[in-house]
Amino acid sequence: MHLDSREPRLGGSSVGNSTRQTRPTHGVESHGDSAPPRGAGVSPAGGEAVSLDNNAKSSRKRTDRWVARGFNWKYSELPRCRKCGRFAVTTDGTVGVRADGNSVGYAGLATCGSVWSCPVCNSRIQNVRRLEIGVALANLHANGGGAGFGAITVRHNSGQSLLQTVNVLTYGIARIARDKTVAALRAEMGYIGRVQALEVTHGAHGWHPHRHPLVMFSAPPDPGALAELHLAEFRAFAAGVIRKGYESPLDLAQVMMPVQLGSDDVLSDYFTKSSYTAEGAGWELTSSQSKSGRKKTSRTPWQLLESARTTGDMDDLELWNEYELAMKGRRALTFSRGLRDLLGIGKEATDEQIAAEEIGDRDDTGFRVMNWEPIGRNAALGAGLLNAVTPAGNWSAGREYAAKHGIEIGEV
Repeated sequence: MHLDSREPRLGGSSVGNSTRQTRPTHGVESHGDSAPPRGAGVSPAGGEAVSLDNNAKSSRKRTDRWVARGFNWKYSELPRCRKCGRFAVTTDGTVGVRADGNSVGYAGLATCGSVWSCPVCNSRIQNVRRLEIGVALANLHANGGGAGFGAITVRHNSGQSLLQTVNVLTYGIARIARDKTVAALRAEMGYIGRVQALEVTHGAHGWHPHRHPLVMFSAPPDPGALAELHLAEFRAFAAGVIRKGYESPLDLAQVMMPVQLGSDDVLSDYFTKSSYTAEGAGWELTSSQSKSGRKKTSRTPWQLLESARTTGDMDDLELWNEYELAMKGRRALTFSRGLRDLLGIGKEATDEQIAAEEIGDRDDTGFRVMNWEPIGRNAALGAGLLNAVTPAGNWSAGREYAAKHGIEIGEV
């Protein structure tokens, strides 16, 4: 059977004597929608072609996200995802089209704020989280700190539901924080907190939820001490998992390695390298849409969604819906209490707040979509209109696109 086919502002660091500040732009429609810095990628020979190529890639990515969002309008199990980007939330039913030179997007649309299920909201949210991690690591490095990066998972089989398995994983990790041996070792090493990313894949042995902890210390950790801490954490974690009726985790599936802050290593190779970059750590923890499963038989949820959309595979749709429901309300990225303030990134905005943030203001609005219904029926038009306008504000091209596709617009 086939189917029918942004950033919280980051404050100054209070660690040590160093203060770093950054004020990222809120509300970028999705990753790749910002214009490149002036002069970026420009050379005397062919610089304009590089810029055009980047714009084309950005447009393709945006279109892919919107088309997948449109599939959710029909087939998501989450009511908010069925409405996300589909309906106006303004009193008069109109939607503003904005461009501020760096970003392009809409004002007055419903958003779901789901980092797990919505490709558009996910991109906005993860852009913010990626920057937060980068700033946190930069501040940590500037103040003489160090970090370790790892992976934590449980043994699983195809007969276990995602909800059941992720709950066992969560329980096991909670046991780590309550372990006295772990607490003592952390104190000796100058432990200041951790950031944890939650990820999910699906393969021949069923659902595979796993955590990536980024553990931070007041000084670069001794490799031997880090290994001892990892062993203590693993023992506490395994005891919790066994208590919940799951098999004892394999120690080979758990890793903890030093992060070499400021180096040029690539964290995507983290199972074969002994140290990883700060920039790579930020990407590894937040780039869920760009990842593929490690094995040929392993797929990310986004790959399940794409398969259901493009092939009409009902089994993949059922897996996608199970994933949506199991992950609803969970946080993809968590910081230890007090760590954000310590590392100068301030109060955390919720996923919903980030997704709902709109770019620019009224002065950045070029025109308004008077009737959103054509786009509400065909999500690709929502991406196409933004692709025509671009962050630079090509309003004439936007008007031409709207006229060609029957989108009624009105001037501001």
